[in-house]
Amino acid sequence: MERPGERRYSYPCLMTNRYSGESMDYANVLDDALHYTKEGIFANGSRWIKLIVAIICLGIPMNGYVMRIYRGTLPAPEVDQWGTLFIDGLKLMIVGFIYAIPILIVWLLAYGSLILGVVSGSMNSSAMNHWSPNLGLMLVMNVIEIFVGIILPVASIRFARTNSFSEAFNFSAIVDTIKKIGWINYLVAIVLIAIVIGIPVCIIIFGLILMGGIAAYLLGFGNLVILAIIAIAVLVLLIIMPLISVFQARYMTRVYDSAVPEA
Repeated sequence: MERPGERRYSYPCLMTNRYSGESMDYANVLDDALHYTKEGIFANGSRWIKLIVAIICLGIPMNGYVMRIYRGTLPAPEVDQWGTLFIDGLKLMIVGFIYAIPILIVWLLAYGSLILGVVSGSMNSSAMNHWSPNLGLMLVMNVIEIFVGIILPVASIRFARTNSFSEAFNFSAIVDTIKKIGWINYLVAIVLIAIVIGIPVCIIIFGLILMGGIAAYLLGFGNLVILAIIAIAVLVLLIIMPLISVFQARYMTRVYDSAVPEA
């Protein structure tokens, strides 16, 4: 549903077609996502605060807001109609959970004996030191994680556009969309966004750990100091998470829409 001040639009195609062999204009996509986030969130303090609250609410309404971005809303949508945000967010979480079920099953098969041993008390420290997961199962789990990581972004956007759970698992349509984007273009796009987001996040986390360690050393390692450091770290992460979520959602939306032929 469109809201006042919001509109959906068609993007210019980011490549000629899937057979042209031309690469996606990654700089254009990143720049667009950056400006979208800057103008829609960074420059709008009220919207930013509302998204922080959305994350505090178990991230459910934040997922609902991401759904609005996935639908191609321009400019960045308002943070309103919280009931709808909660419902859409829960739906998107259900889709993600269903995709995660195979990973959870293999993880339980790999670590189930250890968990049962710890819970029952039959696993002593010596046995734990000599225990190791099944390498074959770990390899299978990693393969499934990679597969889910590739499929899930397109599945989530398809779900947001159609509001149909069946379309979120329409693998033939999902694969066809990726083919239209171009497998190489799509895989490079996923790796690129992981790097662009991962490096700053790692720097921030490392900086927080470093500053927290220095502060704890100078002020002592009392409980209040440790709690204060943790509280500051959580606050910083809450502040930056809306920016990261909106940036990533907009970026993947542009990548998804590059499959649409230019009119």
